[in-house]
Amino acid sequence: MNSSMPTGHRPQSSHAGAIAQLKGYRVLVVEDDYFVAQDLCSTLRTRGATVIGPARSVDVARQLVSSQMVDCALLDINLHGEYAFDFAEELQRSGIRTVFTTGYDTSFIPPRLRHTACLQKPVDTNALLQSIRVRSPGAARP
Repeated sequence: MNSSMPTGHRPQSSHAGAIAQLKGYRVLVVEDDYFVAQDLCSTLRTRGATVIGPARSVDVARQLVSSQMVDCALLDINLHGEYAFDFAEELQRSGIRTVFTTGYDTSFIPPRLRHTACLQKPVDTNALLQSIRVRSPGAARP
């Protein structure tokens, strides 16, 4: 490392690696709060993911999933009063990695879905990346 480089400065190659952390991943964002959705989408795009959505409802999310390949879905649990639990089960049956992003405590999640990854808002970026990268991109595709 260059001795004239300030402490804590990362070389360009590290920055390029951070940008590509989610390269190849197609991530569906299902979130009814505009600002939270935009923050998630920006975080994902900055790290190289292809963002599908954001969808503000389960119906819109279903349409997106039916027309596009999805590797991982980030689901807010409560979408304007509609709970995303049945949709989460549909995604999981299709082999799509599902991660809840919510302000609810995990005890609110029904027992049948307690195995689903759950990130509390505000979502920690490192935890988000780790949750998405549990599977390789394309793993859910036939």
